[in-house]
Amino acid sequence: MNRAVQVEGEDGELQKYPCIVLYEEETDIPILYTGLERYLCHLVKSELLNGKTLSAKAYAICHFLNYILKETDINSLHECTLGTVRGFLKSMKTKEDGTEYSKSTWLRYRDYVMDFLLMYYTYNRDILPFQYVGEELKSLTIVKDEKHHKKATIVHNASLHISAPKTTHKKNRILIDGYLDLLLYEAKKYEPDITLGIALGAYAGLREGEVVNVTCGGLQTLRKGFGMVSGIEIDLTDKAPYFKNWSKKTDPGTIKKNRIQKVYNDFISNISDLYEYHIALMESRGFDTSKDAPLFVNRQGKPMTVQTYSDRVKKLFYERFLPSLKRTCELQGTYADNAAFIEAYEIEYPGAHMFRHWFTMYLLTKARLTSGEIMKWRGDSSQESMNDYIHENADLIEIFRESSYTFQSQILEDIL
Repeated sequence: MNRAVQVEGEDGELQKYPCIVLYEEETDIPILYTGLERYLCHLVKSELLNGKTLSAKAYAICHFLNYILKETDINSLHECTLGTVRGFLKSMKTKEDGTEYSKSTWLRYRDYVMDFLLMYYTYNRDILPFQYVGEELKSLTIVKDEKHHKKATIVHNASLHISAPKTTHKKNRILIDGYLDLLLYEAKKYEPDITLGIALGAYAGLREGEVVNVTCGGLQTLRKGFGMVSGIEIDLTDKAPYFKNWSKKTDPGTIKKNRIQKVYNDFISNISDLYEYHIALMESRGFDTSKDAPLFVNRQGKPMTVQTYSDRVKKLFYERFLPSLKRTCELQGTYADNAAFIEAYEIEYPGAHMFRHWFTMYLLTKARLTSGEIMKWRGDSSQESMNDYIHENADLIEIFRESSYTFQSQILEDIL
């Protein structure tokens, strides 16, 4: 099983790190600290990945190790064959209660196990007689873009001729192009404290936990001649100082991949205007706007946690956005075209992550970028996950591309 231990980082902050431990099944007593967690990822990456991601990797590897213990005669990892891995992937299609794993979860487990076995092989191939080689788990393809004279390396995990389970339910996260305009319009009126956060999700692809980790000085404006703004960079290289050594029970939010994130070129002026408005609003309320102060605060002026941010987005979505969407569709005579989305929203909330999905859809359909370029703009670690996303959401991509809803603020203003 995965057992979390606390490790002190260079800055003195305690972080949870997973240990893969062998337990006696009936008594639940630890028998052996295996040390296999060292192969979850490279050390330099383990310092950048947040605790939840490392824990998820360890959870997947524990599934694999338990499969080896219970379903095979293998005593050591180097005795695994490709057939062993294939058998595990087959078994992982179905949960203990008989239901199927979702496709995205299964693919994630497959990738985690492949990465783990490849790293174990890389570090031990000179001292252990392996039954597999690393090239059988991953392959590299060099792709040339003759038009732009570029080369890209695509990493493929071996499929081992096992197809992923069909996803029985795909969460409705789609936010049509024009819907975002309406949502931002309502946010400016009723939730001005989080409007910039919504825009950072939609215009720079930030995750919810990353939004609340942005400091007031975390947005850097790049300028060229005559003072014109040429770009905006968001500093996500480290957890916000006010969330370090966080002792409260609520989740403060985490950065999934440490990086400098750029605002996409088409939205630089939007973010610039919203940032200036946001800082002015904070100063008018007497809140701290110094470099290391939180950019997003709750109503008491304390750092906004990811839970608070997500809750306020959800409230805005249902109390303001959805009623306004219905009214505008009725007045525009487009209700029939949007009824399916409205009904889906009433049944299931798409979550604050919908803004990052909007960003991805925009880059795919409006900017028409390649999957590799989109991966960089999203701040992803793997191009393969981006390719999987495109494949799984092919139908939604077409819907987003062909959507015709246009928000006209005058319509709402006229009826108020």
